[in-house]
Amino acid sequence: MPWKNGGGVTHELVREGEGAAGFGVRLSIAEVAADGPFSRFPGVDRVILLLRGAGFRLVGHDGRDVLVTRPNEPFAFAGEDTWGCTLPGGPVSDFNVMTDRATCRAQVTVCGPGPVRGRWALALADGEIGGVPVAAWDLAVLDRTVLDSAVVADVPCVVIAVQFVRAT
Repeated sequence: MPWKNGGGVTHELVREGEGAAGFGVRLSIAEVAADGPFSRFPGVDRVILLLRGAGFRLVGHDGRDVLVTRPNEPFAFAGEDTWGCTLPGGPVSDFNVMTDRATCRAQVTVCGPGPVRGRWALALADGEIGGVPVAAWDLAVLDRTVLDSAVVADVPCVVIAVQFVRAT
């Protein structure tokens, strides 16, 4: 799907729930080929991780300057913040977790092989999650009814746990 700002394409993996931005939770992988501004999503909390490529530089309207060069290291920020993005080493792929802060909170954790707990797990290599074969960047839906029980992954994963909050 096209980016909100028209500057590229995102492969949406999950869109669930309702919120001001049209979702409660949204998981996606973006292929970023050119410098440009990030789309703004007021009221949305965002977490981004570099999956492939040399990295990118984010420059905020408030002077913040963040260099994201280490794969699979989460960087969290508010969706209403204004960011410009440059690609000093060329195109990248990144994983995005977006949550409507009025309805839910996400916890994004990178785990090595072993037990994982959460709602989804993005495989970072080929292997198995819960006994099911996966390829790198496959998204496994974990058992949402038994979130306290662990699923064994024999590959490193990005695990996303989501807590829905009640409206007051």
